[in-house]
Amino acid sequence: MYAKVMGSSIVGIDGYPVEIEVDLANGLPQFQIVGLPDSSIRESKDRVRAAIKNIGYIFPMKRITVNLAPADLKKEGSGFDLPMAIGILLASDQISESTLPIELGKTLFIGELLLDGSIQPVNGILPMAIAAKQNHFQTLIVPKENLREAYLVQEIDVYGFSHLNEVISFLSNEKRIHETNRNIKINDHITLDEQLKFVEDFADVKGHYQVKRAIEVAVAGMHNLLMIGPPGSGKSMIAKRISSVLPELIWDEVLEVTKIYSVAGELKERGTLIKKRPFRQPHHSISVAGMIGGGTTPKPGEISLAHRGILFLDELPEFPRSILESLRQPLEDGKVTISRAKANYIFPSQVMLVGAMNPCKCGYYGTDVPNHECRCTPIEVQRYRSKLSGPLLDRIDIHIEVPWMNIETLRDKKKEKSSKEMRKKIEKARKIQEKRFQKQEIQFNSEMKTSQVKEHCMLEPAAESLLQRSFDQFGFSGRSLDRILKISRTIADLEESETIQIAHLAEALNYRVLDKRD
Repeated sequence: MYAKVMGSSIVGIDGYPVEIEVDLANGLPQFQIVGLPDSSIRESKDRVRAAIKNIGYIFPMKRITVNLAPADLKKEGSGFDLPMAIGILLASDQISESTLPIELGKTLFIGELLLDGSIQPVNGILPMAIAAKQNHFQTLIVPKENLREAYLVQEIDVYGFSHLNEVISFLSNEKRIHETNRNIKINDHITLDEQLKFVEDFADVKGHYQVKRAIEVAVAGMHNLLMIGPPGSGKSMIAKRISSVLPELIWDEVLEVTKIYSVAGELKERGTLIKKRPFRQPHHSISVAGMIGGGTTPKPGEISLAHRGILFLDELPEFPRSILESLRQPLEDGKVTISRAKANYIFPSQVMLVGAMNPCKCGYYGTDVPNHECRCTPIEVQRYRSKLSGPLLDRIDIHIEVPWMNIETLRDKKKEKSSKEMRKKIEKARKIQEKRFQKQEIQFNSEMKTSQVKEHCMLEPAAESLLQRSFDQFGFSGRSLDRILKISRTIADLEESETIQIAHLAEALNYRVLDKRD
């Protein structure tokens, strides 16, 4: 006796369909699962057996073999419980395939079973639902608590159940699902992660005009940013307001970010769309796996949870060297690749890195904060700064000093530029980049390769001369030179200039503070 049903699994942040074949043969009673299952799937044997018995059905006393195909890909998660239970009931003729209200080969079953037959929600429903649609499935049967998340994918029938008995009744045509449950209006059941209203606004930040300008440049071209300043200068306050000037996510980006949070189990409420760009601020005690992803079953790390948004690392030198160095490749490639024996897991990581640090260990080297003189020796200052390696600093485009503000500036009644005004200017610069790169695979100036830098970063003669003198004086690396040209291109875009003028290049050179220090 044989039956085949379809389930789904996750690799990285993408779902893929899995064939679940069930064979019942004569012989000593046993239950075997093959096809590279992980430990959670192997444990499902006991859950499936108990659930079938406890709802009043007969668990066949035969030699049961369950094959998960394709056999060369590792299967993970507890979402295979439901399809295995349905497969066993079909193979033992306790559910008749001839009377099914759905086409079995075009239906995906996903769900974890408790011992009493209750169906528990699982992580990653959104990418599995997207994969179901891409592979032309017609029906998706999921845990009821995952229903709203599955409804985010349109043009596929979705049913949600809270108990195995309900699924069996539906498949046996004993229970019809209300039509409104099938044709639900998606807009009525989507809740936003947060309303797109920002409590933090740059209008609250007094002074810091150069810093605000640097942030405009950084956000316009998605350049990584490092702020250096004494304690209390406002670095963290400024960083938390950068989200307010980021353009809104487009629909494809909304789905992409929500997929990552779904796989990671980070959705605040199942079925919630992440419509606001992420802002992640991990503590410096985080592990490498927590930062870039990993684990026995690899999950997205903080850098992937910040995809399409901001990864803010406060007190950057306090992070272990291993953590900082692990960021180098993901920042360069825009993705994290985790290799395992049977599979490679790829998590996107197109983030804007924002770092903040003090100029030295005590925090006051080179500053003019009253009653606070630096107590660090030159060796201690050098040791503190050397925690950030040259290759990492090369990947941070903009270095900006955040000075201490005096009482007159902080109490000034002058109206400051708002986040809305800054965002309007940034969006104009981004539209210029969108037009420039419309036939290429990149979106922002910061993503340009060397060949693209040569093509798009045309300098006026005076700017070319300044670049040559600066290169000779400061000994920039090749990567730093490319960064300077990319920043210059973004500044020119903000000023709506086709060529890079000497003022644009001079401003870009000022954003490489750490390159110019002894």
